[in-house]
This record gives sequence, C-alpha cells and structure tokens, in this order.
Amino acid sequence: MINANNITYQAAAAANVVVTTKPAILERIIIGADVGSGVIEISDSIDDGDGNVLVYLAGSTLLTQTGGVVEVGAVFPTGITADLTNQTQVTFIWKETI
Repeated sequence: MINANNITYQAAAAANVVVTTKPAILERIIIGADVGSGVIEISDSIDDGDGNVLVYLAGSTLLTQTGGVVEVGAVFPTGITADLTNQTQVTFIWKETI
C-alpha cells in the first residue's frame, strides 16, 4: 500500500536532512536555485545522508541542467536522508510505503 504524496522542503545547505524515517519512494526532487558546486546526496538511511547513497547529483547549475525537476522513482527501504552541499532550495516529493 502506498500513501499520498508528502513534501519536504529544505531552504539551506545542510548535512543529514531527514526526509522520512519510514520506508518510502522518492518520486522527484525539485531544485529551486542554481548554486556553485551544488551536490545533492540521498541515502537509504534514517539519519545519515552519505551512508547508503542511492541518488547523487552534482554540478554548478543543477537547476538549469535539470529544468528544475528530477524524476527519481527510487525505493528507499529504510528511510530517506540527504546531504545538501552548497545546494539550497530543494524540495523532496515522496510517498511512504507500508
């Protein structure tokens, strides 16, 4: 069973941004700003953004490179935690799985 969409927004660059501590599907990432040397690292973890990395995006203009939206569709059996290095204004769209 899959629940309705959830949205988690992170305005500032930060380590170990916990999106959810439950199993989930990361549907997409919305990137709201171009920054120099931006990195988005997303792990299957409840507390470690660079522990078991399943998604890794890097570049100086991620917003421009992706058109602002990255379709992911990845299953995270443990949870979703991200490290955002230099990258700001990131929104995660996800669904909890049961």
